[in-house]
Amino acid sequence: MTTSAHPSTGAAPAPIHSDAVDVPTWRYLGFLLGPGVGTFAFNAVTVILPTLRERFGAGDIALELVIAGYGIPFAVLLILGGRLGDRFGRHRLYTLGMGLFLVSAIACALAPSIETLIAARVVQGIGAALCTPQVLGTIQATSRGEARTRAIAAFGASGGIGAAVGQVAGGALASLSIGPVDGWRAVFVVVALTAVAAIVFAPLAPRSRAHEVVAIDLVGTAALGIGILAASVALTFGPAWNWSWPVAVVLVIAAIALVGMWRHQDAIERSGRVPLLPPSVLRLRPLQLGLLAAGLFFAGYSALLYVFPRAVEAGGLTSLQAGLALLPFAVVFAAMSLLVGRIQSRWGDTTLVIGVAVQIVALVAMAVTLSVAWGSEIGLWLQPALVVLGAGQALIFSPLTQLVVREVPVEAAGLSGGMFSTAQQLALSFGVIVIGGVVTLTGAAGRDELIAGLLLDTALAAAVLALALVLRARSARTAH
Repeated sequence: MTTSAHPSTGAAPAPIHSDAVDVPTWRYLGFLLGPGVGTFAFNAVTVILPTLRERFGAGDIALELVIAGYGIPFAVLLILGGRLGDRFGRHRLYTLGMGLFLVSAIACALAPSIETLIAARVVQGIGAALCTPQVLGTIQATSRGEARTRAIAAFGASGGIGAAVGQVAGGALASLSIGPVDGWRAVFVVVALTAVAAIVFAPLAPRSRAHEVVAIDLVGTAALGIGILAASVALTFGPAWNWSWPVAVVLVIAAIALVGMWRHQDAIERSGRVPLLPPSVLRLRPLQLGLLAAGLFFAGYSALLYVFPRAVEAGGLTSLQAGLALLPFAVVFAAMSLLVGRIQSRWGDTTLVIGVAVQIVALVAMAVTLSVAWGSEIGLWLQPALVVLGAGQALIFSPLTQLVVREVPVEAAGLSGGMFSTAQQLALSFGVIVIGGVVTLTGAAGRDELIAGLLLDTALAAAVLALALVLRARSARTAH
């Protein structure tokens, strides 16, 4: 057992229990399947939306709800899911969440109507919110040093592979029919089978929970849920509602709920009790900068991935070819993620700076390529830059994740997973909203749309680079 000062006052060392050991990464296999199947479910379903429109005669609002039905409950319940893992045990919550994910995937595969599919996707989002925070929470609470670095790198690789394979598989399966069964249903069969594997292998990971009882603050949970729900609804449906006055009202509700939640949490912490979202932890400057950098990174990432398939398909590629064009990017991302532990052990926090610099070089190279080439061969022309981009983003993801995780006390390990995943989910939505607004405003299409996405991602990457330099300098001062 070690001690650490109270993060807000620096006084009265409080006990922090840690069962962390050098756990080999393979023991987290069941847990690491979680982020992969989660991103697969999101990206594959995004690709099959045109097929769902045709099969069910679904309108734009219904198709929006197929995506939002998963994304909104996922974002709203992530932090609560992390704290429930601290309270009741992370294995228990992971298995419960993945069980809901499995049941909902089966319901999606069998859905007779778009309404049933939307309802099943809501359950899927709830399951994802319960299991996702347990992955980083368990890694933080049960591993240390290079073993933790390797596990977090594998966490990043899982999500990256799931996203890319989801796009490829979604495009491939949507165009197939297996007898009388529509191919899009096979997407959810793959999700269900992966969920089964995750549940089967989950017991390999060491068990963990907070050593002290974590009270679940119902008022704070409700206020946080309302705030994130309102913000998510505004971000999701703002474009469809043309950012009219109802969107402004929803954003005001979000602001009031989140301010009220903050004051309530502060009062609870000052009374000596444990809040849902400790203000003393959120006041930590490295954590704030790390979450901001993560938000900017994922916003740029989602903006580029949103316009890429749309743009290259306008250039002459099919949906399947557009997905395959991203496959080498995902393979390099995964391979580099598995090596990033060794790189970090040598370069430390400089790894993040180098990763962002490599990302910017790749984005500029993509823009230059687009200025001289376009058409049905653009997928091949962009491969060198996409491979470099995959390497750069792998060097960003793991160090950025660790910046957030290492600032949260081990006793609240579930909180770190919840906060990081919430920032990630909201940023992914925000990136799509921003680039969608830019494209709509400018009327950009095809090559111009992809260039717009590259410019936005480059601008956000430059901001991440500035934050990375600040964090590196701060870390160096602390070390001395």
